[in-house]
Amino acid sequence: MKRAQVSPQAGSNVAVFIFLLALFLALYILLIPPEDREKLLQENLTKNGVNAEETERVNILEQSPGQLKISNEDAIIHKIDSINLYSKEEPKVTDLASSLYLEKSLFSETERNLMFDTKDLENLDKLNLVLIANEGKGNLIIELNEIIIYDTKTYGLTNIVLPKDLLQETNKLKFSVSSPGVNLFGKNSYALSGIKIRENYELTNTRESRDFILSDQETGNAELRFFLYCNDPETGARLRIFINNEEIKNEVISCTTAERRMDIKNEDFVTGVNTLMFQIDKGDFVFSDLKVEIKTDYEGSVNYKFSITEDEFDDILSEDREAILLMEFNDDNKKEATISVNGKEFSLDTEDIDYERDISRLVKEGNNFIKIIPLKEFNIDLLKITLE
Repeated sequence: MKRAQVSPQAGSNVAVFIFLLALFLALYILLIPPEDREKLLQENLTKNGVNAEETERVNILEQSPGQLKISNEDAIIHKIDSINLYSKEEPKVTDLASSLYLEKSLFSETERNLMFDTKDLENLDKLNLVLIANEGKGNLIIELNEIIIYDTKTYGLTNIVLPKDLLQETNKLKFSVSSPGVNLFGKNSYALSGIKIRENYELTNTRESRDFILSDQETGNAELRFFLYCNDPETGARLRIFINNEEIKNEVISCTTAERRMDIKNEDFVTGVNTLMFQIDKGDFVFSDLKVEIKTDYEGSVNYKFSITEDEFDDILSEDREAILLMEFNDDNKKEATISVNGKEFSLDTEDIDYERDISRLVKEGNNFIKIIPLKEFNIDLLKITLE
């Protein structure tokens, strides 16, 4: 039986048809609007399974746990430096001279100059010149920085207020007596002793703050504890305590030495730096043995929840994606911890500044849980779980 023969003419016609079809399609793609051409090409790429968006990295958890501390108890205690608050006057006495003799007549005069410093004019409340006039005749004249501030008769203990507006850092006191007048042979004189300067400073430090740092493992309520010591038994002083600028206590202070305790709600805190501030309106007090005790999860662990969708889990099962745990640290010291993902544990033991592990076999569809129990104190700057 003879096979059918294809003529050369027929084969040539088929080749020409295919060439013309390819040329037509190429011209069509070139001539259609750019947005339609891009859409057409993108659809072809998608059908071929190379869509870039499908292979993007997806973050399913991102946290900054901070400092992790070992805790065998259910709380972590932060010890805080003592605070001394006061609003008080502090006297300072300076001896200028043990004795001075002054006189003035028609033909002679004896004057004396004394110098003193005032180095804290801003906090100076008042300044007095104190002296004893043992004997005297005429007026005692005193100048402060070349301005007469005293011109009168005196005897015995004398207290003279020096005007603050005339004071400088270095001051000059000039002592003299008044003239006896027209009495040619008369003489006025003063014998002074115990010349002193008494400075009264208003010392104020009515508010102080202390910072302490909380990590993600410190999630519960807290208790503030401290002892109060009264250096000045003045009554009626008011104490106010703040956490992160929120007032948590406002009371009149009673001077008892018993330990003070007060509860603080966890919503008053933030992860990271927290500020504790004490404030008074008067008095002189020391707040010592300050402690903030904060409830933690078991063994000081940090716990986080993350979710994986059905499609994401299917990609993990088909090995199109991997679930990757990434941690970044702030130093190259040794870090040790037990990490649990959905109850399945593995160990962290590294001195590197970052750590990465494939946890695809530990995750599941829906809600997932990761727990980190520190075996050494260390800091986690960043914790991420991604699908790659």
